[in-house]
Amino acid sequence: MAPERPPIVYLPRPLRPRAALAIGCHGNPDRCLTVMGWQMPICARCTGLIAGNAGGALAFIALGSPTVLIAIACLLPLIADGLAQALTRYQSTPFRRLSSGLLGGFGQLMLILALIAQLLPKG
Repeated sequence: MAPERPPIVYLPRPLRPRAALAIGCHGNPDRCLTVMGWQMPICARCTGLIAGNAGGALAFIALGSPTVLIAIACLLPLIADGLAQALTRYQSTPFRRLSSGLLGGFGQLMLILALIAQLLPKG
């Protein structure tokens, strides 16, 4: 028999780190990365999203406008990991949350930029 899925604990606003509050992260310590003994104030997935957005901006500057298909493909691991964790007993690891966040953040920014590029007049 599979172990009982632990409940997701949402910290009340006064207990959340300011950085987590600023970006809408739950900031649960059990999902935050620890780097050289210091616990990050935001969760691994949000850390990945922020880094992925930065990577997406750099890719846009270097490579130009992306395609919507590539952007959606980058979002799929994030969606799959989040849904599996929300709907089943599956518990994602910090590495999976960080890596799916990185791809998702990249895809998120690429999708926004691709859609903006479609709306802007050509020429």
